[in-house]
Amino acid sequence: MVTACPLLRPILIVEDERAIAENLRATFASEGMAGDTAHSAAAALRLLAQNTYDLIVLDIGLPDMDGHQLLRLLREQLQLATPVLVLTARTALEDKIASFTTGADDYLTKPFALEELLLRAQALMRRSLQLSEDAFVLRHGPLEMAPGHRRVTAYGQEVRLTRKSLLLLEWLMRYAGRVVPREKLHAVLWHGEVPSEEALRSQVHLLRKALHVHGYDGIETVHGVGWRLAEADTQAAPLP
Repeated sequence: MVTACPLLRPILIVEDERAIAENLRATFASEGMAGDTAHSAAAALRLLAQNTYDLIVLDIGLPDMDGHQLLRLLREQLQLATPVLVLTARTALEDKIASFTTGADDYLTKPFALEELLLRAQALMRRSLQLSEDAFVLRHGPLEMAPGHRRVTAYGQEVRLTRKSLLLLEWLMRYAGRVVPREKLHAVLWHGEVPSEEALRSQVHLLRKALHVHGYDGIETVHGVGWRLAEADTQAAPLP
């Protein structure tokens, strides 16, 4: 079995074949990597405007825009540095050249072995993490997190968290202000397995308790859906 990269590794899968996209999402989830799926270039752009990803798996044959056009848009206009793994049925040399020329980091042709896909994806993410972990910091109100170093502070005080609490908080901070569904948190914390609802609530409780000690109480429950972090300006500083 391939060893998953540390902490949360969100992935965007851009694939118009829904069955293939879902199979890829489930495969990544089984290794602790949470995937969003987009079945068109337009859907991919919407997700990229809302979320931050550590890897993009890109099919070239999209219904509304050629994948090379989308890749060029991401690199040249949006200045997006996220690693891109092209996953396509096109085997011609000119397609490979076009992919790397427009900004692809790797190229894998269909059909492919899932083990090879995971290895290539993790290699790209490890390389990206090594290049950016010192500079990459998540901030939301009084919370600050350096995922590469597994370090969290609240109001300037270091917060000691378990591995699952780190994963949970990182996901909430990446999507701060938006509701994170329970299903996505299941994929992050239990690698695709579905535990009892009580297990997830217990993890949220433990995270809340650890942050409360340092004065932060901004984790909100959206009943029947999931959890989110309160808007940054609604969490008042703790009393001295």
